[in-house]
Amino acid sequence: MLTALRTNVFGSPDIHLTGPDHERRRCRPRRSFLSSVLMSRILSVLSFALFVVAPALPAQSLATPSSRPVSRSMKAERTAGPIRIDGFLNEPAWSHAQVSSDFMESYPNSTEKPQDSTEVRILYDDNALYVGIRMFDSHPDQIAAQLARRDATGIYSDWIHLMIGSYFDHRTAYRFSVNPLGVKKDVLEYNDNNEDVNWDAVWDVATRVDSLGWTAEYRIPFSQLRFSTTEPAGGRVWDLQIMRDIARRNERDSWAPWTQQTPGFVSAFGELTNIIGVPSPRRLELLPYASARLKRAPGDGTDPFYKSNDTKLSAGADVKYGLPRGLTLTATVNPDFGQVEVDPAVVNLTAFETFFPEKRPFFLEGSDIFDFGRVLRSNDYNSQQYFYSRRIGRAPQGSAYGPNTAYVDAPQQSTIYGAAKVTGKTAGWTIGVLDALTSQEDADVISTSGARSTRPVEPRTNYLVGRVRRDFRAGNTVVGAMVTSVDRALGDSSLAAGLRGRATVGGFDFEHAWAQRAWTASGFVSGSQVTGTAAAIAATQRSSARYYQQPDADYLRYDPTRTSLTGHMAELALAKRGTWNGSVAIKDVSTGFEVNDIGFQSSVDYRSVATSFGYSSSEAGKHFRSDYLSIGTTSAWNYGGTSIYQSPNLSAGVTFPNLWGINTFVADNPSYYNNRLTRGGPLTMVPRSWSMNVQVTTDPRRVIALSPEVSLSG
Repeated sequence: MLTALRTNVFGSPDIHLTGPDHERRRCRPRRSFLSSVLMSRILSVLSFALFVVAPALPAQSLATPSSRPVSRSMKAERTAGPIRIDGFLNEPAWSHAQVSSDFMESYPNSTEKPQDSTEVRILYDDNALYVGIRMFDSHPDQIAAQLARRDATGIYSDWIHLMIGSYFDHRTAYRFSVNPLGVKKDVLEYNDNNEDVNWDAVWDVATRVDSLGWTAEYRIPFSQLRFSTTEPAGGRVWDLQIMRDIARRNERDSWAPWTQQTPGFVSAFGELTNIIGVPSPRRLELLPYASARLKRAPGDGTDPFYKSNDTKLSAGADVKYGLPRGLTLTATVNPDFGQVEVDPAVVNLTAFETFFPEKRPFFLEGSDIFDFGRVLRSNDYNSQQYFYSRRIGRAPQGSAYGPNTAYVDAPQQSTIYGAAKVTGKTAGWTIGVLDALTSQEDADVISTSGARSTRPVEPRTNYLVGRVRRDFRAGNTVVGAMVTSVDRALGDSSLAAGLRGRATVGGFDFEHAWAQRAWTASGFVSGSQVTGTAAAIAATQRSSARYYQQPDADYLRYDPTRTSLTGHMAELALAKRGTWNGSVAIKDVSTGFEVNDIGFQSSVDYRSVATSFGYSSSEAGKHFRSDYLSIGTTSAWNYGGTSIYQSPNLSAGVTFPNLWGINTFVADNPSYYNNRLTRGGPLTMVPRSWSMNVQVTTDPRRVIALSPEVSLSG
């Protein structure tokens, strides 16, 4: 599994994940019971939200302005006239709005006054928030801007970042960024320090470059923000931050004081006040669709299933509705994912499954709410994902091929009859409930004798995910729980020998911060149970995640007669953030733990300790613009006490005033044993090894920038 988290910096990691190139298949779902089952599932989720969750939640604001120290505050003004989004801040309303400036330089000269000033004005009406930002520049001819696709990362450009935390939980915010050429980027900031660049919203912005610098004029519809339907006395108060990037100086200026060594991100925001009399927006979106597809591709003319012109008709709809207490119902019937980017092809020669990122809009929205099993630390061993939405609508897991099989026409993916979810944050509670139903998929088969038949390749399956969290102490303490359930209608079909009939996972997590979020303790504990036929559980025991059949693992008990398997996973971490930073994380994953029915995990059966200690400074000095030093160790043992991974390492780097940089990494790995290399066979010794890497980077502002690198290993 490949994961990455961005902390306190903008932009998403450049991760390239590829997947198998599936053969041509034709989907023939069974729909006889669609309406009754689907509607009952959607109504159950809706009823849970309306009659169980929403009435039980108090209507007060999530936090109060006095619940934390506030660095800055800004007052919004109601506009008396229309605002035209054209980049010219010349409407009369802008001249009457409060002007807020006095930005602070975040880097390279932390806490100093920037060379060029920035002014912000904020207006609102019943439907939207309007933000006008004037960025003065002493050399407007040197303003950097490049054209790029939406959500572009890594381009050489100036930026302005507007961040609004309408939940006012000091942990979550919506970021709306734009560069001088109007390239837009919208990002969800969550859990104070993490971000999701896949989040998208509908908003307007216009920019202008002139002799004074450049401007950005925003219109953010209230329908794109999430906030309680009950307005507190004195008006709404939201978290607010504005940041400006000046590329030629590699400089960031912040409205609310923040540096790269600040422990939190959203928790360091200022406040936007005086939003009064804004009605709760009517959030109802209905998007029906009908599609006709024609596929022309070369094939085997002797294959009875081959069609030179393969057509397919489809129809469905998506709906989004705003519920009371700031919750949102999202539902879909036979969703159309044809517009989603296709996974690139990959040849996987390993024993482990390839991880694919989620790209389908229905599952992306609110995905941060279902996040579970992550702790705050700088170093960790292995990773897991408790809710991997790509399991829903996955490629069929069964095979229709067998003895005397001549031709097969199998579906490429499971049809999602329908799915519904309720998500949102209200009064200190974070709620997420998702239910999805996929159809049974059958493959058409022609035997060598010419007889036609159908064989099941994927059972009808119901997926249920529930998540709840509660914030305390203005978001500095969070406790939560999660449960997932997968039920497959296997019956007495041939699929029962290879697939588990039921899989359930449940757990609790927590996060506690103190000393202005400089110190954090976090952790979770979870348990799993899978049940099925003896053949299915035997296959689970032999899977690449555990290999119960290993001949030299006396602690493992392979039992081909078992019909269930249980396990647990727990992790605890202590972390320090700031100039001097570090973390210690301890993890325990039992041999029978299994989440792959609706999650993603490639390995179990280990206990690990991961540490990291370091120093990092972005304070510009005489010799260095920034510098860092980090020492870490990662060690893991299986449940038999055998060392299965060892890796102490050191990394260091500096950036000079001219923006040249040097980065080094050194690792010395003592010998250990690999318990996965022989795929269920004996342990294999991995001899001691070492590696070293040195990279030099030149000034990225130049037309030609170089980054030569030297690597040594032995």
